Amino acid sequence: MPDLLVDASYLVALGYPRDRNHIKAKRFATEHEAGLLIPDVVLAEGIYNLQRLGGIAAAVQFSNLLIAGLPQFVPLTVADFARAIALMDKYRDAELDFVDCCLTALAERLSINGICTFDRRDFSIIRPNHADYFELLP
Repeated sequence: MPDLLVDASYLVALGYPRDRNHIKAKRFATEHEAGLLIPDVVLAEGIYNLQRLGGIAAAVQFSNLLIAGLPQFVPLTVADFARAIALMDKYRDAELDFVDCCLTALAERLSINGICTFDRRDFSIIRPNHADYFELLP
């Protein structure tokens, strides 16, 4: 399977056992041990939300598990940031999430069509430059 970009909704579901998508996220993680790319902006949002939901202990426990899996982090560039802001402006009426716009910019730069997310709204609205649509998994 080609590389996939990971969204914060997936990280939260994976790291928070009370999330409604936790089992689905764990199953997906087991089946796709390689090729999951975590953008730095997504990591920050995901860990923040895990801490908000489960406290420091949950955020630290998940982070240590993540580190043990040797994750592939993807940094946001200035050009990605500019593209994300342009997307927010273009889809102003839809009030798109900033991090989802950053994911789109990264996907365009890296020619990645797959987004691992449980938050399908924004990615269903956005039309990326490099593909007709995103493949949303799991």
